[in-house]
Amino acid sequence: MNVRDSEALTGLFLKKGYVLTDDVDNADVVVLNTCAVRDNAQNRAVWTAATLKRLKSQVTGHKSQVKKRNTHDALRNTKHARRPIIAFVGCVAQREGEALFKKYPHIDLILGPANLDKAPEYIEKIRKQRGRIIDIADKQRDEDFYAAEYRDDKKRAQVVISTGCSNYCTYCVVPSARGDLRLRKPEDILEEVKKNVVSGRTKIMLLGQNVNDYNYRAQATSHKSQDKKRDTQYAVRNTSVNFVELLRMVENVPGIEEIKFMTSNPKNTTTALFELMAKSTKILKDLHLPFQAGSDRILKEMNRGYTKKEYLKLVGDYRRIVKGSLGTDIIVGFPGETEKDFQQTIDIMEKARFDYAFIFKYSTRGGTKSQKFVDDVPEIEKERRHKILLDLLKQIALNK
Repeated sequence: MNVRDSEALTGLFLKKGYVLTDDVDNADVVVLNTCAVRDNAQNRAVWTAATLKRLKSQVTGHKSQVKKRNTHDALRNTKHARRPIIAFVGCVAQREGEALFKKYPHIDLILGPANLDKAPEYIEKIRKQRGRIIDIADKQRDEDFYAAEYRDDKKRAQVVISTGCSNYCTYCVVPSARGDLRLRKPEDILEEVKKNVVSGRTKIMLLGQNVNDYNYRAQATSHKSQDKKRDTQYAVRNTSVNFVELLRMVENVPGIEEIKFMTSNPKNTTTALFELMAKSTKILKDLHLPFQAGSDRILKEMNRGYTKKEYLKLVGDYRRIVKGSLGTDIIVGFPGETEKDFQQTIDIMEKARFDYAFIFKYSTRGGTKSQKFVDDVPEIEKERRHKILLDLLKQIALNK
């Protein structure tokens, strides 16, 4: 999601006359787009922000090459030459807010994910007024944000279908960082897909914190004239587009070669999705289906909304219907996880035989419900369980 946000941000700046530079020391604007999903990502973002203080003592104005850095985008506008404006944006900005201004006086602009479309406008204000701006209002993102056509990849494109999440898993920071679930209109999504196809990007990745939460409801107006002398009568009907229907719409866009999506929460993943994947010649036969923990007790504490039995049934249905690759996410050492609970996670690993997995050690995150739980699994035990699952995953791969 952050990769797509960075692309759109870059596109907005390019439209305003900026160019990308690989030389941050000679940039006019430095934008640090941040992720808070994992603790180490947030720590890395804050550390990077601290290192940018040195730029305030330097004067810019040299010409630079048009390239892009992995850690941040340094942008240069040939109309201006001054000490750089530093923008700290994204999920960490949303979570930390005003505290960033107090800790890092060299930061000029703080923007939450919902307000990234205003970045160029705010930077021009700062340039003229020499003030500081913060905007972390939680709102529906302006659709114009997705209109910027800059992309890193010439053949592939990421397309956001929703932002935020309303599932409130007890360990997850997404609701506090990106707000509640908000859906983009199907017609806007399709328009973006079509533009990418025209530009040669025929491989599409649909993105959402949980794509299966997509269920867009709208009122469609239709009319029928009864006769020439009477006014036209209008009738309003409710329409709904769920994720499976949205996938079909994208699949029918002329020129599409490949469709991927992520991520799916097991609690609302359906066999209808599997059946569409099986029939389609364009949707990749690959499913990322995080189960997080094998114990029903821990799953309830996580507020995941399904049981071990329900998850394994989904896996069986997917293997039977789609016969594709399967990946997952797992957390070890969640508060209260006993050895018996952990054995249930191992059992799912052995039965599901995942093709890939992302395995994490639990760490307490501020702003989550689990912050109030006692983090009672020792770090050495988390390390042991982490290694057991990694070794098991490797053994499954070797056996395959």
